[in-house]
Amino acid sequence: MDATDRAILRHLQADGRLPNAALAERVHLSPSPCLRRLKRLENDGTIRGYRAILDRRKLGLGLTVFVEVKVTGPSEHRAAEFEKAVVEVDAIFG
Repeated sequence: MDATDRAILRHLQADGRLPNAALAERVHLSPSPCLRRLKRLENDGTIRGYRAILDRRKLGLGLTVFVEVKVTGPSEHRAAEFEKAVVEVDAIFG
């Protein structure tokens, strides 16, 4: 990872929808080498994905709650059951 890779990551963190041509211009590369670097960063797992950041208030989600759960008993099985049940609840983001 060099300074150009870090610049690519910095620009994509600010705007994940930045077209390759604009990204290339910002990091002072031509589009082809920029795209090769971008694909390498995606393929090696440095870039794990792209996401939309939502406005919680506009979605009616003004409250954030952090909860810690302690699972007793055979923990591997119970934890898996708990995780499966929680994933099905629409209001829980994880």
